[in-house]
Amino acid sequence: MSGLTRIIAIIVLYSVAIFFLLGLGYYRGIEVLAVLSIPVLLSSWFFGLLGGLLSGTASLLCSAPFVPSKMLPLLGVCYFAVGGGLGLWHRLKHPPTTKKTKAADHQFFKRSLNFAYVIDAEGQIIEGNDRATEVFGSPRRVWEFIHPDDQARFREELGRAALRGEAGPIKLRTISQRKEMIPVELKLVRLEQNRLARLALEMRDLSALAELENKVREAQARYRYLIEDAIDTLDTGILLLDKDQRVIWANRTLERFFDLDRDEMIGREVRRALWRAKQALAQPNDFEKITTGSAEPFIFTVQTNHAERILEYRSLPVATERYKGGRIDHFIDITEKKRLEQNLQEKTKRLEEKNHQLEEFTRVVSHDLKEPLRTISAFSQYLLEDYYDKLDDEGKDYLNRINRASLRMQNLIDDLLRLSRIGACHETLEKVYLSEVFEHIKEDMKARLENVDLRLPKTMPIIIANRTRMVELFGNLISNAIKYNDKPEKRIEIGWSQQGEFYRFYVRDNGIGIEEQYLDKIFELFERLNPRGDDYESTGAGLTICKRIVEEYGGRIWVESKVGEGSTFYFTLPNPRFSQKLSSNGTSTIREFEVSYAQQKT
Repeated sequence: MSGLTRIIAIIVLYSVAIFFLLGLGYYRGIEVLAVLSIPVLLSSWFFGLLGGLLSGTASLLCSAPFVPSKMLPLLGVCYFAVGGGLGLWHRLKHPPTTKKTKAADHQFFKRSLNFAYVIDAEGQIIEGNDRATEVFGSPRRVWEFIHPDDQARFREELGRAALRGEAGPIKLRTISQRKEMIPVELKLVRLEQNRLARLALEMRDLSALAELENKVREAQARYRYLIEDAIDTLDTGILLLDKDQRVIWANRTLERFFDLDRDEMIGREVRRALWRAKQALAQPNDFEKITTGSAEPFIFTVQTNHAERILEYRSLPVATERYKGGRIDHFIDITEKKRLEQNLQEKTKRLEEKNHQLEEFTRVVSHDLKEPLRTISAFSQYLLEDYYDKLDDEGKDYLNRINRASLRMQNLIDDLLRLSRIGACHETLEKVYLSEVFEHIKEDMKARLENVDLRLPKTMPIIIANRTRMVELFGNLISNAIKYNDKPEKRIEIGWSQQGEFYRFYVRDNGIGIEEQYLDKIFELFERLNPRGDDYESTGAGLTICKRIVEEYGGRIWVESKVGEGSTFYFTLPNPRFSQKLSSNGTSTIREFEVSYAQQKT
């Protein structure tokens, strides 16, 4: 309620009180005090202590015609007590705004970083702060800086604020005195209670935020184009569909695969988008699988004017909220892979045929070569036995050389046969106890081990292998250690250790040793670094056979040696608990081994 309205209300109340007193006809002090105290109470409530005192004076003057003069001082005290007491209480309860506070508020208004104006309900500017004056100058009306396209919205908000007390916040555009567009967020607040009251207009500058949003949009667009360009370079065709099976996007690779224009595909239902490619598919039902989104990957052939391709189709559902219900189709070009597979199959088939022919050739040649060799050996022996007295020393030497050469030739053929059969045919894998292997070797080489100190470990591991190959491997290494040892006390030591997924074995001797430049050469076929005339049994294939056996099981072999001190041959064999290179027969054996090993551990 405005101040004028309050004054009129008090005057009307005094008029009513006086007419009431005139109508009573007789007067007592208590009636006059009660009636004329009501305007005093209202005045002190509306206007505070000063209003209460003034109203009390007015009530005292109005009481003079109705009561004796001797009662006037008492009534005056009562009037002033009521008006002054209520006015004082009201001041304490609602202290008036001081000039200092008003000045501080005005300074805050003037120096605010936001644009601020005090306007009326018609948009006339009463006052503006420093920030608004700096940017918009000194306009008389708000319409001078509100963007023309946003003035209708501002007018609606202005009317709403005048009616309801406040409006906003809303975002609209303004025009600075430099004719620059400034986006702002504004709010209107009514400062007084009547509809013609003043309103506070505050506007927050959104230029920095708008610039940041533009940069974010530019960055998003840049990265989107970068990703699209990267996907365009893939060898895989990509097709993105929404939940309505419409093409959202396709890369250039897909365009090339099906000889289509992707710009024409985008926005179309997938069947219509790929309809021209239907005739290029080798199988008609492949089109249905592609357009409906086959859950299972499949391979199909497409023939265009440019080339024939073999593609693998895969479809993945989209899980993001924007395209949920859609899918991403992948068309992977496996043409080259299929050609390589076909070539590999053909080469494998030819290799199998060659291996079969080689086995047949080896069998025939070994039989045909051994037969004349046995004949040569037998007849040379007959000549030595039956014509010994008739031959001179030179003839006897020739016959002995023929006999030794034929025997060495037989050994050489046998070694070649053994070498060619390693890995060429299926060999049964079994659980091999190496302690039993060495017992077998000691029995076979009993005579050669008479003057040899053979040191074996107390325990030996169990491996999955071919027993015969293990006897051959360890036997060849021990035989070499004996053969190339010039010490009076020959010593051979066997040992092993676990190295990750492999067992590492060693065979160490104190023989003649090997020069460093020959450490790798000794594993080559027919390589004899220390040939002797009487060593007709040695063929130079023993270490080659050892290497082939070790490598067939996925291990490796090497040697460390010092001339005159001896050599140590190292090699690795897979630990059955880790080995994956096993045949079907070996797989069952390894499972049995794991069970027995676990039982031993527990």
